[in-house]
Amino acid sequence: MAGINITRLRAAWLPLAVLCTVGTANSQNKIGVTWQEVAGNPAVKAENCLAWNCAGVTDPTLVLNTDGSVSAWFVTIGIRMSSGTYVADGPYIGRSIGVPGGSMAYSPELPVAPTGAAGTWDRYLETPTVRRNPDSTLTMWYTGHPNFNVSNTAIGQMVSTDAQGTTWIRGSAPIYTPAPGAWDGSLACGPTVVKGPDGTWYLYYTGAGTTGAEGVGLLTSTDGAHWTRYGNGPVLAAQPGAWDSEILEQSAIYFQGQFWMWYSAYRGPLDMKTTPISIGLATSPDGIHWTRYTNNPVIGPGAPGTWDDLRVLAPDVAVQPDGSLLMIAYGASKTDLTGGSIGFWRSLP
Repeated sequence: MAGINITRLRAAWLPLAVLCTVGTANSQNKIGVTWQEVAGNPAVKAENCLAWNCAGVTDPTLVLNTDGSVSAWFVTIGIRMSSGTYVADGPYIGRSIGVPGGSMAYSPELPVAPTGAAGTWDRYLETPTVRRNPDSTLTMWYTGHPNFNVSNTAIGQMVSTDAQGTTWIRGSAPIYTPAPGAWDGSLACGPTVVKGPDGTWYLYYTGAGTTGAEGVGLLTSTDGAHWTRYGNGPVLAAQPGAWDSEILEQSAIYFQGQFWMWYSAYRGPLDMKTTPISIGLATSPDGIHWTRYTNNPVIGPGAPGTWDDLRVLAPDVAVQPDGSLLMIAYGASKTDLTGGSIGFWRSLP
């Protein structure tokens, strides 16, 4: 649309979308290691501007429904006209529903967790993870920050008033706020939650200090509501000089008797035009001590000219009824450096 600098508006939001994005896996076992992109990707794409979701759809999370469909929540930004000026709204959280390999539709056609009131700690919302509770309600963990420039990030938790996850009640305060000067004092984002076999809840998040993304931190809980930080550093640290010298958002599950974590990463420094971002795997017997898969990354950018030929990141993984794994993640291409679309991958036993 003439006169609107969408690239500039998108770029103002992109840094958090990108920077907050067995023992050892048995090489004979393809599950969790070998992934096949689902036909029809990208499954969820941004709408044309002006719209509530026209500046990319990123940072997805998924929940499997009993009818075989998938509900997905994601982060987006809208662009609207106000008094003759183009204005960005968000970031906030939307929802879509459908079948991987079939069609996904926005449901509803508006944010389900909109921008909050000015001055609130979570005025802006990022990087959600949604999990279904035993009573069929839904819980969302997310990153909140009061300023559009992504400062003073904290991790929050909210519950849905309906079983579909279309209406959410924010908590009055974050469940975790990094201390100034701590290893994660500059950024805490991308929370993902898994319940261990002993009933302990594990919340993993990407933490960054003044020197960059330092790795994956851990909060634990006995009730899923009150959280304590584990240790004084990441449980999965970035590896200087390696393909994962900068670690982004992750997804964790308990599966086949151990913890699995898929995490997005890149070899720094980051050049937004050329640096590829991929997804690696690590596993753990206890959710604390992690071993990287020896042949990481397990998912890389797509072939030249495809929708995700520059980066693929911010995964979320669910175990399907047939024992296979379904991953949702977002990708971006070399021809759309500041946007993003969402796709699915499967890993078979």
